[in-house]
Amino acid sequence: MQIEGANLMPSMQSTNSATPGARVVSEELRFQAELEQAQNRINRAQKSGVMTEEQIAQRNKDIRDASVQLEALYLKLLYSEMWKTVPKDELFGDDNAMDIYRDMYHEELTKKMALDGGIGLADFIYNQLTQTNK
Repeated sequence: MQIEGANLMPSMQSTNSATPGARVVSEELRFQAELEQAQNRINRAQKSGVMTEEQIAQRNKDIRDASVQLEALYLKLLYSEMWKTVPKDELFGDDNAMDIYRDMYHEELTKKMALDGGIGLADFIYNQLTQTNK
């Protein structure tokens, strides 16, 4: 598995590290470093021919973590879209601070739901990615 000729870096003109563009660049650099580390681990495993039990356990843990994160992201999207259908409440007002609080609450709620089993999406993804050829 190798990505050749892919340029994941967007072109940004700003040099101020507090700008959103600089944060995107920083996140892209971090992502590229993680991608390179994963590629190196895959290459080492392929060269050796057989993965050790420790490598298999680490791979399965990484797959489980990614599956849970994906389910949490899906659930948060689901909650956010459902919340849009709720009428605005005149009693408590409707301001930006409440929207931020609600978004943070939904994010933590869906993370906890996914860790506790959620709707089964993480289990399904994990099982599909870790099944062996029989």
